Amino acid sequence: MNTLRSEELARDPRDVAEAAPGARHTTPVVRLLLIDDDPSLLDALTLAFEDAGYEVLVARDGLSGLELVSREKPDLVVSDINMPRLDGFALCKKLRAGGSALPVILLSSRDGEIDQSLGLELGADDYVSKPFSTRVLLARVAALLRRTEARAAPEGARLEVGRL
Repeated sequence: MNTLRSEELARDPRDVAEAAPGARHTTPVVRLLLIDDDPSLLDALTLAFEDAGYEVLVARDGLSGLELVSREKPDLVVSDINMPRLDGFALCKKLRAGGSALPVILLSSRDGEIDQSLGLELGADDYVSKPFSTRVLLARVAALLRRTEARAAPEGARLEVGRL
């Protein structure tokens, strides 16, 4: 009988399915775009998401982030609000105005109810106030991706594991 170590339990369930003998799973690596003008936070989040198995793209301002969205087609965006050239609110508004359904999580030191509701009204899927737990942010990203994939999965799609 195979047992999972605690670090395996914390990983995305798709990784465990891929590791199962005889498993056929074609989920590509998830591409995540991090947008923040704080280099130390960007570095820490990049390491955390890469360790969790994500491919990480990085932008240091909102305008560069918007350009990366167009060029690189990430699966999800995690963006700060207070940034030069284009803030997170404007980024989210531009994405939604262009018809994008790309999942967006906004990060901010602004923890007021008005800022949170504004971010969500402009089209963000989640709003996380700083300081935050990296583990909780990872869990929120995974949950948002599960919901997004569930909506996009073709009817009848399934994972075949083989003989049990």
